[in-house]
Amino acid sequence: MKAIFKREFNAYFKTPLGYIFIGLFICFSSLMFFTYNLSAKTSIMTDYFTHISYIFIVAVPLLTMKMFSEERRLKTDQLLLTSPVKVTDIVLGKFLSGMSVLAVSIVFSLVYLIVLSIYGNPPVIQSLAGYLGILLYGAMLIAIGMFVSTLTQHQVIAAVSTMAIVAVLSLVGSANFDFTGAFNGNLLFLGKFLNGAVDFLDTNARFYDFAKGTLNLVPIVYFISLTVLFVVLTVRVIERRRWR
Repeated sequence: MKAIFKREFNAYFKTPLGYIFIGLFICFSSLMFFTYNLSAKTSIMTDYFTHISYIFIVAVPLLTMKMFSEERRLKTDQLLLTSPVKVTDIVLGKFLSGMSVLAVSIVFSLVYLIVLSIYGNPPVIQSLAGYLGILLYGAMLIAIGMFVSTLTQHQVIAAVSTMAIVAVLSLVGSANFDFTGAFNGNLLFLGKFLNGAVDFLDTNARFYDFAKGTLNLVPIVYFISLTVLFVVLTVRVIERRRWR
């Protein structure tokens, strides 16, 4: 796994992808910091964290689109699949390399908290909870993007598909639509089911706990569980392809 991780992590910075991801993250986070902290003259970072998550709609697909799709297109996946390396190690190596690029971006953005600490009195513990939320939320989306990249050999399709999924997960709760108003009578159960499905898919609602600086068990388990689920699904897809 270590060899896979080093290869994939270095590959991000041998191409523009790693720099583009970090650049997008820093540029967008700087804009959010200026808008919701410096201009608003507040050391509370709740609004900053609430809006910074939207950068993942564009950034995560760039990070994950080539994880497996590029391997399939170049036929180099056959070298991996016929090597003695475990599929789990291959998947975890690629996943952790993407997570490391995200972690580098988050470390750079910690400068905002340092600035607030110098010129104000920010709630440091609560702010660190927000950074933890970014890491967990990003991990879940990277796992989803990695899984999508196993389903196609075209990077553009992988990127667009991941972007669509991330956008739905980020924006589904914004509609505030009550399906029980559209389905009544014998179909009321369907309206309740759809409301429940929207509530489950609304990742921003769970991320908001972190944005407020609150560490609740439910969102932590939610993000970790979905991350593990999509990592396992990726392993299963690759294993199935290996034994064909």
